[in-house]
Order: sequence, then structure tokens, then C-alpha cells
Amino acid sequence: MKHTRYGWGPVRMVLALVSAAALPAQAQWLGADYATYGAPLSSFMHSSIVNNSLMIQAADPAAQKKSGQREPAPATLRADAPPTVSRNAAELAQHFPPQHRAVMSKAFSDSMDVWYQLETKLHLPRNDVGGALAAFLVGNYMVMTGKEVSDEDFAVVVEQLRRQPSLRATLGAQSPSALRNLYEQSAMTGTFMALAWKSQQTKPQPPAQQAHLRDAARENLRTVGLDPDRLRIDARGIRMSE
Repeated sequence: MKHTRYGWGPVRMVLALVSAAALPAQAQWLGADYATYGAPLSSFMHSSIVNNSLMIQAADPAAQKKSGQREPAPATLRADAPPTVSRNAAELAQHFPPQHRAVMSKAFSDSMDVWYQLETKLHLPRNDVGGALAAFLVGNYMVMTGKEVSDEDFAVVVEQLRRQPSLRATLGAQSPSALRNLYEQSAMTGTFMALAWKSQQTKPQPPAQQAHLRDAARENLRTVGLDPDRLRIDARGIRMSE
């Protein structure tokens, strides 16, 4: 079977969605300086509304069985509050030195534009929180491992997250604006990291800079309760190795 790879696939297809090659240069800056200057981009998730059990249970089905919870049917949780892209992009950019914040804010805004188009290409409902969280996981995983994730495998991750009781019980109980912030910042971070990885494929940076980027991805994943050393994403979705 031929696997389509639009979302995390050919560089020319993804980078064509952003204007004037803006993201690659910013992604390279991230790779060079992120470990020195930036906190994990996912720190907003750790301190706000993400329930770590959502990610842990999705990656470890045994944990859900031990809890006695029945696996629900997949449900779409939508963040339909008015967009706040500029504000969320600026908030993520605060992790960088002042002189870089305007550039990084635009990079994150551009990443959101890419994500909107990926939602369509990947046949996701608009404003799908499960899809945005999957983008966060997959984008960081690609950077950390140097491995591409197919659209089919990405879809499995989306379904896993949708099946978690926490998706509706915890995240669905948040205010519409808080849920919108989670959706946008997750999508921005995941898409940005995927584009940063893609830029490395066409114009590799020095090993030390690539290591900084991988370290950033590891910290992002660790912040949401996952062990980067055990995390796997493949045809089975997200799982934790023994």
C-alpha cells in the first residue's frame, strides 16, 4: 500500500504553504540557540490545562485498563472560540530573547496558517483539539528521532487521543478561551517543530545546533508527562516501549 505523507512529508509541499521561505531561517535560529535561551515551548501546557494522564493513558493502554475505565468511542472536541493567533504566537515567542521575539511571533503565526491547511488535507474537523495535540506530539517526535511519521500513523494518534476520557472530562470543562489557547499553541508548536525538522533535511545545521533542537523536542514531550526515551510513534500510534 502506498502511504501518503502530506502533513509531514515532502519538503517542497509543506514549505510551499508558508510565504517567502520565512520559517526555515527561524527554525535554524531555534536550532542554534533554543537550548541556551528558550524554555520548552510546551511549558504553557504544563502550567495550564493539559492533564498529563491524557497523554500517558493514550501511550499506555494498560494504564487505562487498570483504572477500570471503559474505552469510549472517538469524540471530536472542538475549540470554536474566536481565534487569538497573534496573541498566542506572541506568548510562545516570549520564550526567546527580546530581539528575536517579533521574528518568532511571525514564525508561530505562519505555522498556524500551515496547520489550518493541514487540517483540510488530513481530513480533520476545523479546530479539532485532538488533532492539534497529535500535531504537538508528532512534530516533537520527528525532531527528537529524525524519523518521519506518515499521515496514516498520525491519524491513529488522533484517534487515540480522542478516545481518552480526559479529553472531554478535563479539557472539555475548560473555558472556551482556555481551550482555544491550548488548541492554537499545540498546533503552532507541533507544526513549527515539524517545519524546523524539514528545514534540517534541506539545509542541515552543525551537529551542535541539531542537538539543541532535539533537546528542545525532548523537553516538550517530557513536559506533558511522557518519557522521551520510551516513546514510540508508528502504525500502532503512540506507545511506551518496555
